[in-house]
Amino acid sequence: MTANPSIQRKNFWSGLGVAAVAVLLLTWVIPTWGGRGFAVGMHPRTLATLGAWVMLVCALALSLLSAIALLRTREPFVARPDLAGLWHQTWPFLYVLAFIVAIDRLPLTWVAPAMIAGLLLILGERRWHVLALTAAIPTGGLYVLTVHLMRIGVV
Repeated sequence: MTANPSIQRKNFWSGLGVAAVAVLLLTWVIPTWGGRGFAVGMHPRTLATLGAWVMLVCALALSLLSAIALLRTREPFVARPDLAGLWHQTWPFLYVLAFIVAIDRLPLTWVAPAMIAGLLLILGERRWHVLALTAAIPTGGLYVLTVHLMRIGVV
């Protein structure tokens, strides 16, 4: 594991968060809405329960190893985040939220090219032909697939 206390602290709290989600899945979500049918030859609740247990074990191991590393270096478990780092971790969620709101009001085939091209622009792509093709090809494929599924009566 890395020796950076900031990363260790994030690993510790992320592990606890994932462990809490796994416990929620094991105690409430899977028993209540476990599903019907079969997946990979086993009952869906069995597969979901197995996945939740793997999540729980891995998350607890991450938290335990990070806690040991923090204790060895005598670093605190809680530290005040810097605002630049907080913004850096928040903007992708706000970006996706904006497009979820846009997709709720406009067709996906209109919004998807803008979302893909906008993300590529944010990531530094400046060649217009790469932006146009990368934004149009998945959207065109989605449109053709949807039209085909509607034609055969699936949707």
